Amino acid sequence: MSRRNIVPALVLLTLTAASAAAQRVRLDDSLSPTDTYPVSLSWSAGDITRVLNALMAGAADAGAPLTGRISDVEVRLDTRDFVGMAARIYLTLPSLSSGLGSVADLELRWDASEQFLSGAVRPGQSTLVFDGTIEAPVTSGVFNFLLVIESDTSADSFDVEPIYELEVLP
Repeated sequence: MSRRNIVPALVLLTLTAASAAAQRVRLDDSLSPTDTYPVSLSWSAGDITRVLNALMAGAADAGAPLTGRISDVEVRLDTRDFVGMAARIYLTLPSLSSGLGSVADLELRWDASEQFLSGAVRPGQSTLVFDGTIEAPVTSGVFNFLLVIESDTSADSFDVEPIYELEVLP
């Protein structure tokens, strides 16, 4: 085999190993307290005024989102297989199969405690919530969520169930 044929093979093996390391593993969050959080959606006082003014002016789209808070949600992730490893954890929001029109109709925002990062995500997307070394078999924190739904969306009820995924870093 000539030297010219060996180099591409080594490059291919390196690329394959790098892509395998970047794969995400779904974390078990069954250690988290299991609660159903009914959310009452509302407009803020400023939004109500803006919506009423827009409707009185004959605007078809008032443009104010509905919001609902879900506070003090404790999240406990089973990370025992990754202790001592550098990793990233992502919060993924699966696509919704309800009456929501598109991913632009819903956004989940949060503030987080402990080592978790604050952020926002839309259905079908992921956002980084942890970047560091996994130090314990259970990685936990408290999230304060804000659900934001566009006002022209019509859905009586739907589930918002985040998934947590881990990516081991080289």
